Amino acid sequence: MVASIHFSSRERMLMRDVAVALNGSLHLSDMLGQARRLLTQLVPADYTGLCIVSRGRPSTYEWVEEAGAPNALLARYAELQPDDFVLKSVVRQRDTVLRDSEMLPRKELERSPLYLRSCELGLKLEQVLATLMTVQHGMYCGFTMYRDRRRPFSRKAQAALQLLSPSFAAAIYKSHHMDSLLTGERLLDAMSRRQGFQFLVVAPPAFETRRSERATALVEKWFTKDERTRAGLPKPMLEHIKTLSQVDILMRPREHRLIFPRDDENLVVIFIELPESDGPRQWAMLLHEVPKSIPLPEELAQYLSAREMQIAWGLLRNWSPELIAKEFNITLHTAKTHVRNIYKALNCDNRVDFLYQAARLLRPI
Repeated sequence: MVASIHFSSRERMLMRDVAVALNGSLHLSDMLGQARRLLTQLVPADYTGLCIVSRGRPSTYEWVEEAGAPNALLARYAELQPDDFVLKSVVRQRDTVLRDSEMLPRKELERSPLYLRSCELGLKLEQVLATLMTVQHGMYCGFTMYRDRRRPFSRKAQAALQLLSPSFAAAIYKSHHMDSLLTGERLLDAMSRRQGFQFLVVAPPAFETRRSERATALVEKWFTKDERTRAGLPKPMLEHIKTLSQVDILMRPREHRLIFPRDDENLVVIFIELPESDGPRQWAMLLHEVPKSIPLPEELAQYLSAREMQIAWGLLRNWSPELIAKEFNITLHTAKTHVRNIYKALNCDNRVDFLYQAARLLRPI
């Protein structure tokens, strides 16, 4: 759908401005407030809602701006949630932007408790554009745009929000990951002590501005002298930052991480572009050592069948599909099918993502 939609140069510029705004702060309220003002120039809407959803916890909604009337509906949302056709629709088709016409026929929408209650409150939420985006395993971001007049959202509006969805998910991930209660050097120091990682901060192309106390020892352990610059920075990481910096902000992956394998452990490196201060943007590189052979966390096991848990056990030991097939006496095709089903059930992109999610749950990263 997105590929067939033509955007004007102004629309493209607005989309980039929204993506930049989402990347411009670690504070959720700030980044969303800036992004909303730009987004509603691209896709006009009367109300905009944000919802952070975690598995095992009730949904909590946070409206981007205090708008008076929407909060009247929000105050009654708990009683309406079981009949929320928007939430039910986006949960069934995660990471896909839907228009209200793709959720319910118009007559059913007008009979829905959510619509009727909005009319009682004088809101008349006539048109809806919504999506539920995967932020990380077990955490999702719901984003909804409402119009109080009968003017349907266009396919172009739908495509624009679809293109911007990775930027929204990345902004939520970064804000959650970096803990908005702290900023700057205090933030990295506090997170390093609390979560047990080391960090480097670099201003491209290769100017180091800060590193944690044990970062030098960790870098020297994992990278040979030839793999480091004179200043002691790992060349593969600098190359990755260079590559990320050259990618159009709308096309960047939601999460940036590399894994360096060695014997019985991996070095996981997470790349986070920091907000602008007085100078050029800097990148924080968070370094974690993770053992290769780790147990399957219960939080993941509950979504797998008995056979899939066995296959996952092999994946956590870095077995190839061929070795999995041999060890469990199944065909290679069956082994690969099980692996794909595991990734799908756990919302993982690939083996690297699966290993990372398992390690994160055992020792929060």
